[in-house]
Amino acid sequence: MEVALANLLWGVLVMGGKPSRFEGRLGKALRWARSNWQVLLFWLACAFAGWYLGAKGYGMAIYFRITGINPQEWTPIMRLSAEKDPKVGSEISLDGLVDWNGKPLKLPYKEGATGVLFICGQCGMEEKLATFYEFAQHYSGKLKMVVVYVGQPTDELLVFWRSYEDVTWARDPNLSVFERLNALYMPRFYLVGSDGTLRYISPIVGYLWSSERWRQELERVGRILGR
Repeated sequence: MEVALANLLWGVLVMGGKPSRFEGRLGKALRWARSNWQVLLFWLACAFAGWYLGAKGYGMAIYFRITGINPQEWTPIMRLSAEKDPKVGSEISLDGLVDWNGKPLKLPYKEGATGVLFICGQCGMEEKLATFYEFAQHYSGKLKMVVVYVGQPTDELLVFWRSYEDVTWARDPNLSVFERLNALYMPRFYLVGSDGTLRYISPIVGYLWSSERWRQELERVGRILGR
């Protein structure tokens, strides 16, 4: 059927008289279609399957199964917020992050991956920081951790600052990176390659997770680092 349709369109084009520039391009497209109709059929089948799964809500179900997220945690407003997330595989910018003296940081690091953790004073900072610090230490040969603190510094933060010396502490004074990476729900973790490519972004529901749940998630991130 596909071949017959392509032949019919080709016949109409040939019999239409002197070909125009548009007809010339159309002719090339039709010639390609005649010789690659199997590819077109496969593409149409995949497109229909994607549309059908999305319309039925199966796409999110597959996502929940892969990530281990409880769908009941995924509220409608969070789904809307997640639509603003940068896409894994896209190039992102960390320009705007500074150290605690206000000096711009040159990120991502050129050797290994850069882990960027956005955190605030109300994010269960003590337990979560310990979990991420253990992760960073375990993969110290492949990862350098940057902790971006959002909010006004507190005495508690200064204690952590002195405790985790191997971590780069940063601020985002204009919240420019915060907005670009959609870090509204914290803690939120990003894994950035040396070329600026986003390799991982934690699910937006991570702000509800316990330290133990984060450990499970970071095991999955570790498998990405191991590739």
